[in-house]
Amino acid sequence: MVKKILFIPLGVMLGAAALGLAFPLLTGLPGSEQNVIPRFANKWHLGDGSENNPTLQYLVKYHDMEFLAEIRFLDKTLHTQDIVVVIDDKKTGQHIEDKMQIGDAFVFTDISDEIKPYVHALDATVFSVRDTIVEERYLVVGAEWGTVFVGKFTPKLKLIGYQDMEFEFGTLKTFTISYGINDIENKFWIADNVPLPVKAEYYSLDGTIDYTYELVKLES
Repeated sequence: MVKKILFIPLGVMLGAAALGLAFPLLTGLPGSEQNVIPRFANKWHLGDGSENNPTLQYLVKYHDMEFLAEIRFLDKTLHTQDIVVVIDDKKTGQHIEDKMQIGDAFVFTDISDEIKPYVHALDATVFSVRDTIVEERYLVVGAEWGTVFVGKFTPKLKLIGYQDMEFEFGTLKTFTISYGINDIENKFWIADNVPLPVKAEYYSLDGTIDYTYELVKLES
């Protein structure tokens, strides 16, 4: 009799555990598209992997500007990190290389006047994610990543896709983050252990393109 009493609760516990593991996959909760249980998923944050001193080069198109921006992450302290930014302007042929720092929130400091227009463009494009993603977020499809404030609009930012993406340097597993306003959908793509988004397409409220950027080189 004692053995039976112990066996029944154990069976219930095992059944409940199995149901708990299967529940996200059966109900369409965040992570079901990737076969991932959310609490076991990786998280991404601004600066993810920057301590490994990667080099990222982007092709940035912002308003009437088009340039290559190489960002080399160097020594990191508790609240700052040294970086080298190399600019090659596709329209003017100008080449600029400058060393500066970024803080905890990836804000530039010690900027020279020569490179300032390009740093402003990076602020508005590649680094603009810092204005939205201020905490670690789960890398699972369906997860909400916060709220975006655009004028009177406050759309939800969501992770909507997980896929292999081809770049000039090879293939990366990427996650698509997006929000919509009326008929406009703005998107950016991130990769685990890459400190900044790897690609973005953003539109103004009138539907015209505001900026795009894409990673063209990644070294670590």
